[in-house]
Amino acid sequence: MVDSVIEVMDRVSFTPFTIKISGVGAFPNLRRPSVIWAGITEGVEELKEIFRQIESGLIEIGFKPEPKGFSPHITLARVKRGFNRSAVASKILELSDFEFGEFQAENLRLKRSVLTPKGPIYSTIHEVKAR
Repeated sequence: MVDSVIEVMDRVSFTPFTIKISGVGAFPNLRRPSVIWAGITEGVEELKEIFRQIESGLIEIGFKPEPKGFSPHITLARVKRGFNRSAVASKILELSDFEFGEFQAENLRLKRSVLTPKGPIYSTIHEVKAR
């Protein structure tokens, strides 16, 4: 299966583009934050096009379409049970306009995540460069 995903990735075509990261929010909402995210304010259309290409290829090899759609973001944290959710929401509101910066997107990486008691360990399985 991983080899098929790599083949899909190898067909993705994109040129380098800028991604700007700013703002902080939560899924599903501030009243019940379970995921804290940083927003993408530049490069959104390019990311959506890359997603479209990947999803189309994955559907061809038997994956189901993403039912929730695609909302480009960076996951910063997951809120576990027992946290003071109103304090978390207050901090998110405080950072809602925070500017993290920008970078040039020049590659895609397929990552492996191995969960351990000390946290996840990530490694790169495959990389595709912009062209």
